[in-house]
Amino acid sequence: GIFLSSNRNQLSPSSASEWSSALSLTMTSSLRVLQINKCNKRNPTNDVTKLNLSSSPDDDLGEASPPPSMEKSDTPAEAVMPKIDQILSQLTSLFPFFVLGSAILGSLVPNTLNWVNRGNCITYMLAGVMLGTGMTLQRSDFTTILTSPTQRTSVPIGVLCQFLLMPLSATLIGRAFLLPYRDPLTSQPIGKDLFLGLILVGCSPGGTASNLVSLIARADVALSVLLTACSTILASAVTPLLTKTIVGSAIPVSGKALCVATTKVVLGPVALGVVLNEKMPRFCKWVSRWTPFASVVLVSLICGGVVANNAGMFLGGGGAMASTSGFLSGAMAMSVPKLILLSVLLTHTLGFAFGYLVPKKFFGFTERTARTISIETGMQNSALAVVLAKSIGADPLSYLPGALSATVHSCLGSGLAAFWRVWDGRKLKEGTEESMQ
Repeated sequence: GIFLSSNRNQLSPSSASEWSSALSLTMTSSLRVLQINKCNKRNPTNDVTKLNLSSSPDDDLGEASPPPSMEKSDTPAEAVMPKIDQILSQLTSLFPFFVLGSAILGSLVPNTLNWVNRGNCITYMLAGVMLGTGMTLQRSDFTTILTSPTQRTSVPIGVLCQFLLMPLSATLIGRAFLLPYRDPLTSQPIGKDLFLGLILVGCSPGGTASNLVSLIARADVALSVLLTACSTILASAVTPLLTKTIVGSAIPVSGKALCVATTKVVLGPVALGVVLNEKMPRFCKWVSRWTPFASVVLVSLICGGVVANNAGMFLGGGGAMASTSGFLSGAMAMSVPKLILLSVLLTHTLGFAFGYLVPKKFFGFTERTARTISIETGMQNSALAVVLAKSIGADPLSYLPGALSATVHSCLGSGLAAFWRVWDGRKLKEGTEESMQ
């Protein structure tokens, strides 16, 4: 003000008007910031973006925009989440470590998790996971496929990758590494049981952990959820059909039994969850806060229980060397658990790789869409493979690929998501540096 009054005579009328307007705007903004600070002191949780920052009707400056510090920030959702939700989110992100810890516990102290294998406990656990998944869905979610031009292409291609690439990968790896295996003591061809377990893993729908990994990888989370839902619904018919087609000639499997088991464990609970979400949306919304971490716990218990049921192989019989033909040709021998682990690792690696390359190179999808389909293809509902093997009365050995798969695909998916995240950061940094030069 002193500057303006002392130099008014030296300014042109237009310059003086501009200075006056600027000074008025600055004073008005300052007064409003002070007003907001007072409100925040009285109510620390007050959202400043909701305050009325517009000028009074007689103010010729019009509507005043808030300063940059007062604009809506890009603070992550976790920063404004309730404390319990933050804790649950962090625990859910530790999914691979829960599964790995449960598997280690089951192998070292089997009695702690043997109870999981009693009766239909595993079946009920997985049905609970599927029920929780259904409670997050609505019928309108599935109509998106028909109404959205982009989803009309990406969803069918993603589902095809899920049910073509993974079964093909499991078939190639299983026939090369598992099917020729014979028990070194009895010379019985027990590799067929391991082969069945790996095929069930490859033919299973996408797992719910893929949605979390898609978020970490900066992929399309909405598409990930939709692909998981679609593959889960289709699994009631597609999984038994594919499994019967692939292993039918080598292993006697009842397609009807597989279809009934898949319907009970997948389609029924998911459909019930969708109905509950429409009838009691508030209740389902509250339950949905807990279902992700509850699913982590249940899947971890299932995998740990399967390992505990076969602890003798890991501790006592784990040293038995697998003598196989095929690619190994007797030149390479390893313990049975290591052979299963290698087969599962290669199967999921192929799923991630081709699940990214096929949409990206052959169909020209965007980077986000290609990442999403890759994650959905490589990450399976491994617990379903365990339940189906148990439901059709298969040998307990056929449960092992599914149990190990849960840990393997979670670690691979998390590692891949971290790689993509670092890659994006470097690209962004390089772009920033280039723009500054």
